[in-house]
Amino acid sequence: MNTLDWTAKWADYTPNKIALTSYDSGEQYSFSDLNTYANRLAEKFKRIGLQEGDRVAILAEHGLEYIVLFVACQRLGIILVPLNYRFPVNEIQKLILDCTPTLFIYSYNHFEKFEELNITSKHIFNIKDVRHFYLDDTINVEPRTYKIKESSPLFIFYTSGTTGRPKGVIYTNKMLFWNSLNTSMQLGITFRDSTINTLPPYHTSGWNVFLTPLLHKGAHIGMLEKFDPKKVLQLLEANKTTLFMALPTMLLMMQKDPSFKAISLKKLRYIISGGEKVPPELVSHWKTEKNIYIRPGYGLTEAGPSITSLHHKMAQLKPNSIGKPNFYLETKIVDKNGKVVKNNTIGELCIKGNIVTPGYWNNSVKTNNNIKRGWLFTGDFAYRDHEGYLYIKGRKNDMYISGGENIYPQEIETHLEALDGIRKAVVLSVKDEKWGECGIAFVTPTNKALTAKDVRALLKDRLVAYKHPKYIFFLDDIPLTSIGKVSRKKLLKYFNSVKI
Repeated sequence: MNTLDWTAKWADYTPNKIALTSYDSGEQYSFSDLNTYANRLAEKFKRIGLQEGDRVAILAEHGLEYIVLFVACQRLGIILVPLNYRFPVNEIQKLILDCTPTLFIYSYNHFEKFEELNITSKHIFNIKDVRHFYLDDTINVEPRTYKIKESSPLFIFYTSGTTGRPKGVIYTNKMLFWNSLNTSMQLGITFRDSTINTLPPYHTSGWNVFLTPLLHKGAHIGMLEKFDPKKVLQLLEANKTTLFMALPTMLLMMQKDPSFKAISLKKLRYIISGGEKVPPELVSHWKTEKNIYIRPGYGLTEAGPSITSLHHKMAQLKPNSIGKPNFYLETKIVDKNGKVVKNNTIGELCIKGNIVTPGYWNNSVKTNNNIKRGWLFTGDFAYRDHEGYLYIKGRKNDMYISGGENIYPQEIETHLEALDGIRKAVVLSVKDEKWGECGIAFVTPTNKALTAKDVRALLKDRLVAYKHPKYIFFLDDIPLTSIGKVSRKKLLKYFNSVKI
């Protein structure tokens, strides 16, 4: 039996164990069901002529059908391309033109967008057609073992596409295996564990933070199409869930929900959080109120995403750290000349190992620029302290030079958020006639009487003057992307619309 066909192995070993549960429909699939359904779907795909290396683009929410599709495609060497259904039609069209899918699948929730798209794929299915195919017990499937190749691409994840050329990250079976091993090692995952996935399918976190590692371990995966803080809290409690992944924004919404205090969550071993900076006060709140450990970490679509993890017992001792590198990978921090820097010196974080992508789809220039001699240059500035703990200082592209000085927005954000009266802060840069570039800060105040003058006075003893943002804006909320990250594009649009 193929060592990468985890579903087939668990279907043989524990056929009746529940592998998947939809908390939207209440439907459940055992490992035997998942194996059978994937075989039927694979047979259907072979009959319509799909071949190894073909792309299947999907415009649909995450769910049981998507996971059956994943297993079927993996067995045939077909590449899944999850599309961001929150993108406007013209941006989705760019992705489709880039990946040229043989099969296009959509859900009725996005039928209007589907109608506007110029789909030229040979085959077009609705997601319910996919479900009909694999539930059709008249499809005869010959017993066979599928040869799953380590080097075969499994996904193309588009990490951007709203400006310029789309950037499709190739995600292989090798990456899948070693990421699962990294994740399992750091968290001690076993077949007894369970999770609830509320993350979207078009982002690597919706697959490779917990879903595929738990599938590898024969554990239980609960699926919920949309994040709702109250419902998630109730489901975590009712199902005695042991592992959960959430962005900091999601965790803040959960702890603010009225039901938070009444729910114990005693079975929840760890919460993994990342995607953006994890505030130390968030970590301490969950530990104090629920005795639950939040483990901050760092990941990329291009690698892992399980790259670093901060041990739960160090989360409050090393605030703002992303922890140490996980198993089976190497890291280094280099200067602009590629030379490794000393401890406590800022440089670009680089990663090497079997979790690194072979490159970008149809984009050899981007591949060669970012991957050199096996090392992925992440574009993230970081430093390592004397104990080996890593700290992210921000994106290389986010750093700006004002009056000849290098300035890192994340440093300013950390100081702003430490001030009384400020809940959240985001710092961006814009061109400035005098200094070349200057900083602009967007803050959400807890004290409505707070003024920009007050903020500058509070920063005076914390930051050298040239690091102070030139402009300060007060917002009720910081705009977010579809997966809960800060939307810098919306903030810049707001800035450009305001007369200074």
